[in-house]
Amino acid sequence: MNIGDTVVFYNEYKDKLVGVIEKIDSDMDSYEDVILEAGVPKYFSKKMGKYVPVKAKNLDSIFLTIKNSLGKVEFIMIDDVL
Repeated sequence: MNIGDTVVFYNEYKDKLVGVIEKIDSDMDSYEDVILEAGVPKYFSKKMGKYVPVKAKNLDSIFLTIKNSLGKVEFIMIDDVL
């Protein structure tokens, strides 16, 4: 799963939808530069100077911006992707 991939997910009403991943973000200040690489969310670590996986305890701060098949933009948690 990468940016631009088509995914199946549940929206807030538990409807099963299809959409394209447009962006990945986090609501944590320390994760301001986040990428999605082969389904693994990674952030740029200034200390290490490279992208490293998001810590498991912080995965609930990661969300995807998806444009669904109806053209509507959805914001979902990464765990909502099937």
